[in-house]
Parts: sequence; structure tokens; C-alpha cells
Amino acid sequence: MFIPDARKAEKITELRRQIADFGAVSGSVEEAETGPQVIDLGTSGMAAMLSGGGLACGALHEVRASDYRDMSASISFAAALAVLCARTFPGAPILWCEGSQSPFDVGRLYGPGLAAFGLDPARLILVSPSSAVDLLWTMEEALRLGVFAAVIGEIDGRAAALTLTATRRLHLAAEASGRPALLLTGHSSAGTSATATRWCVTSSPSRTLSNNASLVGRIGWRIRLERCRASQTGTLTAASDRAWRVEWDAHTQRLCDVPDINSAAVLPQPLSQTG
Repeated sequence: MFIPDARKAEKITELRRQIADFGAVSGSVEEAETGPQVIDLGTSGMAAMLSGGGLACGALHEVRASDYRDMSASISFAAALAVLCARTFPGAPILWCEGSQSPFDVGRLYGPGLAAFGLDPARLILVSPSSAVDLLWTMEEALRLGVFAAVIGEIDGRAAALTLTATRRLHLAAEASGRPALLLTGHSSAGTSATATRWCVTSSPSRTLSNNASLVGRIGWRIRLERCRASQTGTLTAASDRAWRVEWDAHTQRLCDVPDINSAAVLPQPLSQTG
């Protein structure tokens, strides 16, 4: 159980002050029940697997990298989900708890980059908890406020504090507020947890743009749904049916399916022969 001390009380007071600047008001149980129930991901493949056709709002979700080299890809995918959450709850801020220790030593969030991605930095509240325990406590308290479009936390999946009990508390807080929570667990899974879904992210080459092959295409990922407590099908499916290649359309702010991986990928071109 997370018991706030004087330092934690100061943190939550500062968070409440920042929230007040957004004009946000704590949500009620009735609002949680009547508000949006799912986040529309925009892809038919993912929608077909998820109960309600989207990412559940009042639930805890996990995003992890397939490997350390995919850390940046997993964070960018989480940023895409944050944009979709922001669209679902217009005007509500997003709380992002950053980690600075390995494996989250790949750099901090960059405002102009987030803006180009579709996430207004003005709606983002960044906090840097000093420990995994503080991070989990901050997320739980923020979820109970019921005013954030999403509450996101970066924590090593191997952290001793990331127990089944801790994840269950986060899931219950998300469920009560009707707002989504995202755990970024690096390149390690949280193991036994109460998360509703677990997404494994791998880097994927961009496709060439149809009007200019010399420009970098949209950012893309290979996504695998490793865990889903309430699937649309209600039955076990093959691993291939739970894996997709998707890309992010920053203009429309939505995920898009990439149907043909082999023909869509940008492949290295051989050097021309001379002489």
C-alpha cells in the first residue's frame, strides 16, 4: 500500500495546481460509466481482437519493447496511444511519469517532436518520480482524480515494486475513473499482472511515400498482442492473428493497417554498377 509522506503530499498538491490550470474537474462514478468506454485505434485488425472494438478506457494496459533496441519504438507507440486518448477526452491533460534509469535512458520526450506527432505539449504534464514505488503511487493517485485523458508511467518490468497487487491497484483505479492507464515496462514484461492488455512493439521500416520515394515515410511498428483478458472473439487465436504491422498517420492522427509486409517495406537498394 502506498502511504503518502510530506514529500508526496507536496507532489500531489503541485499536480492538482497544474490540473486546475487546465480547468479540469474530477470525474464522478456516473461520468466513468456514461463516458467513452473504448479508445478507437483506427485499425480493423486490432479492433477485431478487442472487446468493444477498441482499447478499454477504464483499464490498465502494458506496452513493452521486444528488445532494448526497440525501446524508442515502444515509446513512440505509447505516444500514438496518448494522442488517441487525448482525442477521446478533449481538453483533458495527460500525465506522463518519466523514468531516467536503464532501460529508459534513451532520451527524454521532445516537445516539438510530440507536436509533429499530433500531441500538444501544452496538454502534457511530466513528472519524474524518484523511485518505482513513487511512480506507482503517483499513477494511482492521478487515476483516482479522474481528470486525465491518460496516465502513463515508465517502469522497468523487472522492478520489485511492480507486483500483482500494485498492478491490480492501478487497474481498479483506472476502472473507477473510466480513464486509461499505460505502463511502459521497457524490454521486460511485468510478468504476473492485472493488466487488461499487453502489447509487444518491434521497430519496422517505413514505407516509401507514393509521391516522393526520396522522403522518409510514416513511422511504423510491428505490434503483437501478447495478453488480452477480454478479447472480441472470446477464444484463443493463433499468434499470427494477434500480430500486425501498423503505421502512424500524423495528419489524420490515427493508426493504419499495413496489409502486405513484404511488398510494403522499404528494402535496401543495390549500388549501381559502373564501368
